[in-house]
Amino acid sequence: MIRNAAGRDIAAILGQYRRKLLRGEAVACLFVFNEPLLYAGRADTAQAFRYLAGQMAPIAATGVEALIDGGALTTAIRLKCPVTGESTLFDDFECIAFCPQSRDEADPLYDPLMFAPYPCVNLSSDVFAFSSFVADSALSAWGRPVYCEPSPERIEPLLQLCVDRWQRIATKTIRNFEAVTNTALCPVHVGADETYWVAHHKDPAFAERKKEAHAHELPVIYANRIVDAWMRHFRGERAYRAGGLAREGLPA
Repeated sequence: MIRNAAGRDIAAILGQYRRKLLRGEAVACLFVFNEPLLYAGRADTAQAFRYLAGQMAPIAATGVEALIDGGALTTAIRLKCPVTGESTLFDDFECIAFCPQSRDEADPLYDPLMFAPYPCVNLSSDVFAFSSFVADSALSAWGRPVYCEPSPERIEPLLQLCVDRWQRIATKTIRNFEAVTNTALCPVHVGADETYWVAHHKDPAFAERKKEAHAHELPVIYANRIVDAWMRHFRGERAYRAGGLAREGLPA
């Protein structure tokens, strides 16, 4: 879902997004801000992030200064899990700021992963996105949802196949970014064992005004954690809860 936005519209757009999620019509929401003062070649990343933090303030629990200093803008949304069919709280719908200035090597906050042609904010959940990917894969392979398959032994291979595919997508995307990034200014790479990747920002963070390298889990870690929770559900061992599955955390 993509919407042209302004601060006064943010809460209403979030409401639209929630309704689309409930109807299965959206996975992510992109708030796009048509602000000429922040077009490419104008202002800098710090100014763009401050502007975006101010625009998103109506749905933030913290102030602008916290958001541009590594704070998270996270929303929890209760939805039907696309894999288990059960209602659960997805607690990792996170807003991330992007702007045209982020790929300018002369900018102190240079980080091409934070680049977009217009100032914008993306809102999405890693857990829900992977769940939707698995649900689509099941419909393609079986013609029915995962939760309609009675055999856990048949479900698990499909879930593992999805982890493998999600991992390949993630590592390829990161390596594509690495290829177009001046890594002397902005470290980005996939770790040697492909369990983590390194980027010049922390996660979660709406935006940052101090850039440091941080390690982040790859799907082979976090997606397998989600799969383990699903399999406990399908084996009747424990009811599925999406909360807390997004990340266990890695050393800074």
